[in-house]
Amino acid sequence: MREVSVSWDREALANTDLALLGDVVQRLSFIGNLLITPEGVRQIILPVFREGKSVKDLEAIPYITVEQEVNEREGGALVIWNTHALVCLASTTENIYIMLPTEFENGTLTLTFRGIPQAISSFVKLSKVFLPPADIRVRDIREEGNSLIDVLTQRQHECYSLATQHGYYNEPKSITIQALADILGIARSTYQEHLQTAEAEVLKWAGDQL
Repeated sequence: MREVSVSWDREALANTDLALLGDVVQRLSFIGNLLITPEGVRQIILPVFREGKSVKDLEAIPYITVEQEVNEREGGALVIWNTHALVCLASTTENIYIMLPTEFENGTLTLTFRGIPQAISSFVKLSKVFLPPADIRVRDIREEGNSLIDVLTQRQHECYSLATQHGYYNEPKSITIQALADILGIARSTYQEHLQTAEAEVLKWAGDQL
């Protein structure tokens, strides 16, 4: 199985409709896909708005519909319906899996995904026609089976990445377990179970690297 990272820099996106997103947010983390269809994808996102920008400006982007503000108290997550062609292509291509979270930051975008070689090759070819990337990196994960992402399940990685990103491990903590669970729309106990399992796996993995 292969893992591929496809990146678009600011120059590559400058004359595309994704530049509209860069005008509104400084950073946008796509942390979960709730529903995937050929017409669009329902996603949980964590936006960091540019000064003077807000949810209303995000709603004004043609391919984004804001459906719900998940947690106004902490985190600021949103549920959106995303109909951008690249999102639909990446999410509906068979035999590839998009690794989350996906980050859009300062006008740049990187998609990392895994899958069988034929499916990856097909997606990369289509992306080159649709939206030529600035950089493509490929690795065979069978040859590098010692990375952290290889020891965590999808849900464990999602929970651990979210906690790290939101400062859960800061002193004092920047966010609570309840708020993190609310962002993902799962029970506090379920989130805590996934996080504790991930933490144990991370410690084992770190010990093996010494």
